[in-house]
Amino acid sequence: MNSGEKYILTPAAKRLFGAAIHSISGGVENAEHLLKSDGQTAKLDYSDGGAKPSVLIDLGPSAPGGYPIFRVASQTGRPTLRIAYSDWYEWIVDPVHGANGDFSRGSCTYLGVELPVPPANPYRYELYTIEADGVYIAPMIQGQQRWVRIELDTPGSVELDYFAFENVADMSPYKGSFLSSDDSLNRLWYASTYTAQTASFPHSDAWTIVDGWLLPRKLARSNEVGLSVDGAAWQDYRFSFQFIIRRNPGPVSAIGWIVRAPDENNGYVGQIDLDGRFHLFKRVDGVYVRLKPSVQLAETIVDGRVYRLKVRLNGSLIETLLDGALIDATIDETFREGKVGFCQPLDKWALVRDVRVENANGTLLFVDDFQGDLSHWSFARTAPYIADGAKRDRLPWLGDLDWAGRNLYYAFDNYTYMKETIRMFAFHQTPEGYIWAACYPENQVKPATGEYGYYQSDEFSAWFAPVLADYVLFTGDLAFAREMYPTVVKGFEYLWNYVEGDGLFFQRYETSKGIWGHILERTGKGTYVNLLLYDAFKEGAFLAGKLGFEADAAEFEEKAEIIRQGIQSHLWDEEQRYFVELKGSREFNFYANALALAIGFPDDEQAAAVSAKLKETDMGKYQSLAIRGKFRYGRDEDAIGTLRNPGGGVDWLGALTDWRGPHATWECMTYPPIALPAGKNWGDSSHPDTAVAHLLSGYVLGVQPTEPGFRTFEAIPHPCDLQWAEGTVPTPYGEIRVKWETIEDRFRMSLEAPVGTIASVGIPKTQDQSYAIRLNGDLVFHSDSATMSPARSPLIDEDRLYVYIRGLGPGRCDIERLPL
Repeated sequence: MNSGEKYILTPAAKRLFGAAIHSISGGVENAEHLLKSDGQTAKLDYSDGGAKPSVLIDLGPSAPGGYPIFRVASQTGRPTLRIAYSDWYEWIVDPVHGANGDFSRGSCTYLGVELPVPPANPYRYELYTIEADGVYIAPMIQGQQRWVRIELDTPGSVELDYFAFENVADMSPYKGSFLSSDDSLNRLWYASTYTAQTASFPHSDAWTIVDGWLLPRKLARSNEVGLSVDGAAWQDYRFSFQFIIRRNPGPVSAIGWIVRAPDENNGYVGQIDLDGRFHLFKRVDGVYVRLKPSVQLAETIVDGRVYRLKVRLNGSLIETLLDGALIDATIDETFREGKVGFCQPLDKWALVRDVRVENANGTLLFVDDFQGDLSHWSFARTAPYIADGAKRDRLPWLGDLDWAGRNLYYAFDNYTYMKETIRMFAFHQTPEGYIWAACYPENQVKPATGEYGYYQSDEFSAWFAPVLADYVLFTGDLAFAREMYPTVVKGFEYLWNYVEGDGLFFQRYETSKGIWGHILERTGKGTYVNLLLYDAFKEGAFLAGKLGFEADAAEFEEKAEIIRQGIQSHLWDEEQRYFVELKGSREFNFYANALALAIGFPDDEQAAAVSAKLKETDMGKYQSLAIRGKFRYGRDEDAIGTLRNPGGGVDWLGALTDWRGPHATWECMTYPPIALPAGKNWGDSSHPDTAVAHLLSGYVLGVQPTEPGFRTFEAIPHPCDLQWAEGTVPTPYGEIRVKWETIEDRFRMSLEAPVGTIASVGIPKTQDQSYAIRLNGDLVFHSDSATMSPARSPLIDEDRLYVYIRGLGPGRCDIERLPL
């Protein structure tokens, strides 16, 4: 096998540096030293009356995200350093808004929740007061970006050793591969799988550690308090720690702590703001009650400066000291014992280190230098999950998982992200069976009846069964399927309530978002959602059958057939030869017809008519459905042509050669991206739901599972106009390796199947000459006489496009089609 390593975009290390200095302006020296940590420095100098010094760093085509981190070697004065981020070049150099990054806080509102969600930074720029050397860390994540703009806002100078990111996305090693004679397709495969990695997060915990500093934050749907695991019986003690307050460009930032906390909703809460005020509350059942008016501190509080805070608890006396000086003494009897922790409301950003708890006699009760893990603390944690993009949304979306999974399964054997995301959606099922379209990973409150979530969509709810079925098919995880099966059944009960006598699902107003319509409006009997329900019940039958629930499988098949007849009777326009948008309409709908092909719904004559009408769309994920369907129905030339040049503004290959932005294959593509007004460019190039890897590995290479976990699978190449292709596909049994090539009139293919699997191989026919097929040197098929070698051949059959060799066991086999 040839190596695909040169195409891999996944960072090799968790600490990510820039790839190049694109440009500088003003007083900048040795900017290239920002690109690595080697003790050599870049200098930015801003003199009164001079131009602002600015450096534009190109992070390279992988456009990574994470926690910004840089080291200051020296400075003069107390300058403000500004760092801004953008995924596309034009937006970071915009003369009006470029210094604030590509979008402003609150500019993306269609979902009804603030994006990006914590722990991502809602701003695309940061401000740092530089008054000392050392490492500076942002406590919030900046998502996907290719460009970083560093400049001084106020006079002074600063020498920087480096600028980097602490990566937060998946870095799993590749277990699958794809290569072919078309270099652009090779790059496309690796870009699509890497895009899925950028949106796969090991967690989005409220707390994390970077370089020995604790970053305590509040998540959108979590408590703002985190506590020590131990300490429930601590009474009189000394709680101390070092802290840095990091500036928030909007509201005043702060550090908050809690002592004598019996639980996360009760205890004494102290807070020091960046504007120099001290606050003291008692938190009772989650409600803050002031113990006294706020106090203006004598000491100026500066962002980035390291302070030490100590709280002394003696009976009812609470004493607070800042850098050894007493700033408050308060008496209160409410809480006499309890744990310690930190309290960070949503816009209060701080860093903490060197936590110590001692009793009144000076005996050490607890210490944490944050050089290890956070097992001694209790705070909001999330499972691994796949988000709908790294830059903006950072939320899992149920309907998008089908596409995202088809990128992940072919490249990686780490199935945790998909599994845990599916489990999140099962948790977000209402008592009547509706499943939320999008959810916060940290949420621990189950929805109630009639709570349809942030995106009210029956369409998304219906995706649960197909997504789970795909997961089971690729991973073989039947134990998880059994765990999730009650969710499938309840979901079907809910959806079937709205299937009427004509066999069609009626979309109510209350849950009518979908098909790229972000408002409640799409009521009626739509073709797309009915096709989706048909597929959902078919996939439910698959799951039920594999789990041994035969009666359920038969019921789901029966219901799928009812919907199939309804679609064919009421949604197929025989005169115009396509599926209409909804019952009573004669309008063509790209999304519905593409889905019909992708799931194999139409007969061959219908498929031929529909394929001819699927020209272009402005949504890459739906163009991906169309391509899948074209391959499925043997329209290979059309399929590969559409993949290379989808039209409608979709151009995955174009993005992979553009130095201005990420080399990614995003769902919402138009390429080049449509520029919104300055400061509003929240479009996301990191959405993983394209399924491009499935199109290439599953069809061009030809490997697809037919039984859970690839226990049985097919290797049926679609050579198109390629001379060769090869690749590996990870499975629970081991790697499947396939290589095929066309040399003039010959077709050669080798297959290596792992132990425990059985393969079916398809050999493309030639239509204009006679040929023979040999398996490991033995004649097994002759196109003229259809004779086979009776002693050695497995089961052979054929259709108009392929000759199939079935029942191939593990090990290597070599197959050749020879002209006669």
